[in-house]
This record gives sequence, structure tokens and C-alpha cells, in this order.
Amino acid sequence: MPSVDTSAPAPLHVLEMATQFGVGGITRHILALRDSLRDGGHRVTLGGTAAAWAGPENETDFLALPTRLVSGEGGSVPVRLINTARSVWLLRGWLKAHRPDLIHAHESAPALVANLARKGLGIPLAVTYHGSEPERIAGFGAIARKADLVITPSHRSADDLAAIGGVPRDRLKVLGLGVNPPPDDSAEEIAALRAELLGDGDRLIITIARLERQKGIDILIDSIARIIQTHPEFRFVVAGDGPDEEKLTARARALGVDRHLRFLGRVARPLLYLRAADLFLLTSRWEALPFTIVEAFQAGIPAVAAACSGVVELIDDSVGAVVPIGDVAAISAAVTGILSDDEKRSAMAGAALALSKHDRFNPDWVHRQFEKTYYELSGRPGP
Repeated sequence: MPSVDTSAPAPLHVLEMATQFGVGGITRHILALRDSLRDGGHRVTLGGTAAAWAGPENETDFLALPTRLVSGEGGSVPVRLINTARSVWLLRGWLKAHRPDLIHAHESAPALVANLARKGLGIPLAVTYHGSEPERIAGFGAIARKADLVITPSHRSADDLAAIGGVPRDRLKVLGLGVNPPPDDSAEEIAALRAELLGDGDRLIITIARLERQKGIDILIDSIARIIQTHPEFRFVVAGDGPDEEKLTARARALGVDRHLRFLGRVARPLLYLRAADLFLLTSRWEALPFTIVEAFQAGIPAVAAACSGVVELIDDSVGAVVPIGDVAAISAAVTGILSDDEKRSAMAGAALALSKHDRFNPDWVHRQFEKTYYELSGRPGP
């Protein structure tokens, strides 16, 4: 008879929970983890509210929960409480029937539901903090403290969770976000797109972000209004959609920047657009560790971004500039300073491309760290 390898660790069953599986970096992270774990032979169930990127129609192992209505999107307190109770009831029944090795909740609403549903069942819980407004850190910490492990992609976020959220240091772990290698794009296609986006301009600045308050697109528009006073040859594009689209396009028209700024909507190939640009600009009000900055580095362009949490761990003056959140004057000075000096911009572009190849952005390396963490949290012997 053939020998059986008894040294290989038994596969895990992991429940990955989200508020909702809509477009954005959090869902991308969860789905990348799902794919990596399944490739390694593990079972992964997704739990939460179905949306654009995952749901019962395209995911065979999906637990539908009204977690979106547990969050602030639920509206009134009674509605949120009703949906919390319903989510807990549905999840607890599923946990009793399927007994996963652990739960990994992303954000506070699924973490709250998971912690209530798992009581007395002995199922470990990890929660990831993906960033929030500063005033919400204490509230997130109150929920996260009940988990067995709190994960965040940046050291600055970990410091905030300890100091403001009251999460014990021995239950905090910093694990990065793996960013897939960029696809191949032909020089001809890049050049054609650049020419189309530039029009009669000379420099192209790109932002890739959801059109919502967190991403500070209103701050971006105000910055553009200032920049074009001295650099009318600069052109700006925003790739992404979201609930504030109408309000933001109206703001751009009101400030007279609509000839210099184009809203592209959601794009299927963001790296192609990044490669067509001269600079990446992110004016967010809060972040943890944005995928898009690393993607800009992969495209070989410098980045200017607001000093949100993990952003300061990604950008220094060798690859771009970090500016105070909401500081239009500082944003404008950083953008014009880089784009007005071709030698500086070229050096930053080369350094950014080199930085993008570090292990901490390699999805295979990052996902192995998550797998190891999952085994440790479950109490099962791992690889």
C-alpha cells in the first residue's frame, strides 16, 4: 500500500466575515485570502451581506447575513439592533452545524455579530481593523477587545488601537496586505491611453478611489483648483465610483476645474491607468494601508498621499511625499514640486518600483503569514 503522509497539517475551515462584499480594498483582501487558502486545500466560507464582488450567485460557500444593516448603514438604532439579533441567530445556528476552526471578521459590525454568536462554542475569533475615522477608534476597540486576536496592516494603526482603543498589546498583530503582481501592458496601449487622458495637457495625475467621504475627493478638487492657477497644463483623473459622484462632479463644475479633471468611473485595469500617469495622488481622510499606493509603486510612479495611519509606513521622500490630512496648500506644493522636477520624479519612480518588490507586498509571503496565524489561533498544529 502507498504510504500516507501523516506529517502534513490537517486543512482548516475558516469563516471570513465582512460587513458587505462590495467593491473596495477590504473585499479584495478577503477574496485574495480566500483564493490563497483554497489553493492550499483549506475550506473557506464567506459570511456577510452579498454585494458586487461576492454573494450566493457566484460563491458556493456563502453564508448570507444582514451585517450591512448592523453597521451605520442600518440607519436607526432599532433597525440596527433587529439586524444584529437576526445576524447573531443565523450565524450561531450555522456555527453549531459546521464548527469552523476559527472566524476572521473584517471590521466592527461582523466582529460584534461573531463574538455574540460564538459564545460558549469555543470557536476562536480574529478581527481585522482596516482603518476608520479617529473618533471611531475607541468604539472599534471596545468590540475588538472581545476577540482573541486583533489584526491590522499597519504599525501606526496598531499603536492607535492600543492607545485609544484599549486593545492589549499581546492581542495585536500587524500583518500586511499582499498585492498581486501587475499584469503586462504594452507600451503602445499605455501611450495611447496617456494621450487620450492628457488631451492638451502636459502632466497626468491619477487618483484611484471610491467616491465617498473617506477618500477626500472634495479635498482633491480644492487642491486642483489651487494647482491649476500656476500649472494649467496639469490634468487629473479619478478612477472609481461611489455614492458621492453627483455631488463631487457638481463641486468640480462650481470651482471651474472640470476642464482639468475627469471622473472615469470604475476601471477594469487600474494598473494600465497608473502606468499612463506621472503621479498618484490620494487625499483620504483615513486609511490603514491602501492597496492603491503599492499598485502605484508597481506601475513605477511616485505617490503623494495624506498622512493617514499606515500611509506614513509606505511613503517617504524617496518615493513621493506625505502631507497633512486636508491641507490643500501642502498637497498642492508636493504635487507641483515633484512634477516640476523631472530628475526628482524619475528618481522617485525608480525607487517606487524597487520598493514594490519587497516581501511585505508579496501576496504569497503575506498569505503564508495569515495561514500560520490561523493555525496558531485555532490551536491546531500547522506547517
